[in-house]
Amino acid sequence: SKGSCPMGKGKYTLRSNVVRCLVIMIGVVICGFGAACYVTANLGSDPVTAFVQGLGNVFHLSFGMAMNVFNAACFLLILIFNRKLINIGTILYTFSLGFFSDMFISLLNQGMGTSPGLAIRIVVIIAGTLGIGIGLGLYQSAEFGIGPSDALNQTISAKTKIPLRWERIIFDGVMVLGGFLMGGVVFVGTILGMLAVGPIMAPTITACSKLVNRWAGGVPAE
Repeated sequence: SKGSCPMGKGKYTLRSNVVRCLVIMIGVVICGFGAACYVTANLGSDPVTAFVQGLGNVFHLSFGMAMNVFNAACFLLILIFNRKLINIGTILYTFSLGFFSDMFISLLNQGMGTSPGLAIRIVVIIAGTLGIGIGLGLYQSAEFGIGPSDALNQTISAKTKIPLRWERIIFDGVMVLGGFLMGGVVFVGTILGMLAVGPIMAPTITACSKLVNRWAGGVPAE
């Protein structure tokens, strides 16, 4: 019914909360690894990562801190214009993704050295694409809210009446252009991110949501 919690009361038992938050955090960690792979491979980043790289360049912030600023800005806009999309997962994602991204960037830089070969960078960017797709899929399979940029896209689509599919294309275009102008890395990895993350994420959500609901106490999927 209108005004009721979109997640349903059954999802807020202690067991359900713990299981879903754990799944969310595993997803966020994997997303952080994926974003770090894009940054360290230096072969072009997915649209949001490219934009965040640009923000970091302009404001002299680490990538993770720039990610936190970007997510917090999206979160603030959702809070003002469409707060019903905010849930536990949105908050966890908003304020922890940057930390894990910086952590993995540091680890990858140590492991790859100062001048990694092209073959290593290609492997790393493929790992990054898998990481972001699987991480986002896991995160969304918990059904405890969506990421701040996804929520912002849904909000823009709803307010402007532009179909979400087309709004996402416009949004990605703005992210790529803005990232490029601010010094983010736009190259083959950008195209890979735009084309491959969705097809990896969708089956991950489908497969994992059933498992998560079972682990959380048998709450049926919405």
